[in-house]
Amino acid sequence: MAERERSNDSACTDAPAFVSLRTQELDTGEGRVQWASTLEQLYCETDVAWPEPRRHFDAEWGGRPFGDLHVSTIRADAHTVVRSPSMIQSDSGEGYLVCLVTDGCVEVRQSGRTTTIERGSFTLLDCAAPFVFHSPAPFRQIVVRSPRNVLTSRLPGRLVEHGTARSISGATGPGGLVGRLLADIAGLEAPMSEGAAVSFASSTVDMLATALTEGPLATNPAHLHRTEDLARVQRVIEQNLHDGELTLSDIAAAAGMSLRTVHKLFSAEGTTTRAWLYQARLERARKYLLTTELSVADVSDCAGFRDVSHFSRLFRSTFGASPGQYRKTHSPAP
Repeated sequence: MAERERSNDSACTDAPAFVSLRTQELDTGEGRVQWASTLEQLYCETDVAWPEPRRHFDAEWGGRPFGDLHVSTIRADAHTVVRSPSMIQSDSGEGYLVCLVTDGCVEVRQSGRTTTIERGSFTLLDCAAPFVFHSPAPFRQIVVRSPRNVLTSRLPGRLVEHGTARSISGATGPGGLVGRLLADIAGLEAPMSEGAAVSFASSTVDMLATALTEGPLATNPAHLHRTEDLARVQRVIEQNLHDGELTLSDIAAAAGMSLRTVHKLFSAEGTTTRAWLYQARLERARKYLLTTELSVADVSDCAGFRDVSHFSRLFRSTFGASPGQYRKTHSPAP
């Protein structure tokens, strides 16, 4: 039976990646049922079709959590995965899938685009939108599932959407670095503490966002200009998170914009400047809790919160536990 996704509450991620399903050990019907069930449980609700219904389907899936991400390796015979609009109504699918092809080739369709992803290249799929994933022949790939907010906090949502179902070359440049990094993470055998995994996963998403903007994502000049302005403001915030006296006016001035312009940039992304600032501070605090031995008060101060009680309340409402409880639950055991 396929395992449901494991929680990442243990001190170390499993290594090597645990194997959740190997259809070679199952008969034809059961293998296909379990394969479809595994894809649905780990990614989102989909339908699966096979080119030869009576032929034995040989496939293998393995994966593990890695910080905020989930990394899987897949080897499979030809098949087609479809996510329809009706499925999205019953299963919102609030994440993104990064599919890195390591052998063979696949075809993806989403947002009106059809793209062939060849060996060494990767693509992005949005689980909140219909898509088709088609492999005409046996293939291997690495799939990284990212929560929506983890990627859109680095890259405006409209630009992420514009980047789905496009081939990002893994041969050179940023795409090559990301491809090699994902392969290294998928092949990781040594145990890693959750604090280290959270830090490395965060850096991985930063690199992925850069690769997506370097790829063929040309959009109209006005959108590109707003994207660049938003990125500049976000950099100012990230560089000054430690400053508890930082105001929204300070942020606008450092970015060389009016406060009204800054507010409009974040409003276009469905959030506010203050909300983004607090979210960035909470994420910084979470990393400090997992990767340092600083006291909760010191973590609060380093993340730019002037009142540790206010920090603790915000942290609990966001992560479901107090800072101390969160550290105790997620940090490596002595």
